[in-house]
Amino acid sequence: MSKKQRAGKSTRVTMKDVAERAGVSLMTVSRVLNKDRVAAATYDKVMAAVEALNYRLDASARSLSGAQSYLIGFFYDNSLGSYISQYLIGVLKRCNELGYHLVIEPCSYGDNDVDAVVGELTKRYKLDGMIIPPPLCEYVPLLDALDKAGVRYVRVGPGLELERSSYVSIDDYRATFEMTEHLIAQGHSSIGFIKGDTHQGIAVSRYKGFQDAMSKHGLVVDEALVAEGDFSFNSGMKACAKILDAGKPVTAIFASNDDMASAVIATAHRRSLWVPEDLAVAGFDDTNIATSIFPQLTTVRQPIEELSSQSVNLLIEVVKADSLLGIKLQKHEVLAHSLVQRGSTAPE
Repeated sequence: MSKKQRAGKSTRVTMKDVAERAGVSLMTVSRVLNKDRVAAATYDKVMAAVEALNYRLDASARSLSGAQSYLIGFFYDNSLGSYISQYLIGVLKRCNELGYHLVIEPCSYGDNDVDAVVGELTKRYKLDGMIIPPPLCEYVPLLDALDKAGVRYVRVGPGLELERSSYVSIDDYRATFEMTEHLIAQGHSSIGFIKGDTHQGIAVSRYKGFQDAMSKHGLVVDEALVAEGDFSFNSGMKACAKILDAGKPVTAIFASNDDMASAVIATAHRRSLWVPEDLAVAGFDDTNIATSIFPQLTTVRQPIEELSSQSVNLLIEVVKADSLLGIKLQKHEVLAHSLVQRGSTAPE
């Protein structure tokens, strides 16, 4: 018998308890409870844990007696790789702490049928609101569809139409500016840069921060050392190859996220280049991959856990302001970032 069971009926069983008993992640428990498609064996394990722990979702009971459903939606697009996975886990954790249930729905940037996606979602669930992470936070057709359906939402890290909704973010421009200055302070002047998907405001802000930091120190941005990426590992490999094949001296490459930066390190290794002795590498986000590679990655740390928690908190504020006061809350929260220096820019 677990400690919680011995403590008595007053201790509420949570999704985390179910996940631990079933030996699966919080995300998997959420998918099972949402009736999303999972392997039969996984479904059976989770439901056995639910029955054994007598787990009941508080949100279901509370929604019967009030205007709120205690259901929060989360649209995700896998294009941001490891960042979006860590962010989603943080949102699941915060929702569980507050007694909310998370409805996870895939949606692709550029999907031409977002009205149908939103329509189907609102038909299946009575959502209190939605959290919209990058890159979907800037996909105007999706935002239009949500507005048309009357769905409240909070965006994470938008760089466009900032007055459209409440959002939580970091200062991407300032963070990139500071990392570029860090590389310059280490003696680098021939610095390559790998952009993210330039349809996204954060990618534009990050490149602008790089340009302005170089200009401040009297350094010219050599366009031959600038390459397009899309925040994926594969795009980072191609972009790095383009920069290294340009025939120009380059001593450091700053990639717009950790996935692309890790691809730069992999490409350097394949070409028998030592990192950081031959090529220093910096990234952005400080996701799990930053400490899973060798050398470990110098990067901008986004406070992912804080961002995920605050986006849930802010959405609940938005919901209450609307349902209780009839106010469309416009609250913009910018959280602090930091630079993390590891072995990819200085020998360990």
